[in-house]
Amino acid sequence: MGARGCKWSVGDLQRFSISVYDNRDLLADTYRAHLDPIFVPTEIQGFPAVRQKTGRGELNICTVTTGVAERGALDVLWLGAGPPTPENDACEFAEQATALVIRKLPPQR
Repeated sequence: MGARGCKWSVGDLQRFSISVYDNRDLLADTYRAHLDPIFVPTEIQGFPAVRQKTGRGELNICTVTTGVAERGALDVLWLGAGPPTPENDACEFAEQATALVIRKLPPQR
């Protein structure tokens, strides 16, 4: 069950991608797989989501998966430039990008 997505680069090192799933409960699949050691349930714009990171080290990479419909989800991957800091948090940037997309979605019934 594929997704449609876009990728952007910011400078030489920082980039992110957004994938849209319209026929898969990716959030449930993410909970089942629980692939990364840092797995933090959260909420974005009233929708259930989860933050995932491979670790707390020098890698500044985060995936935020958000359930936006019964069989629909957004998956945002942010690869940050430089080590993670409070001002350079890949998960925070991924959540901000997700919130921007959610605000553009048509109302759900």
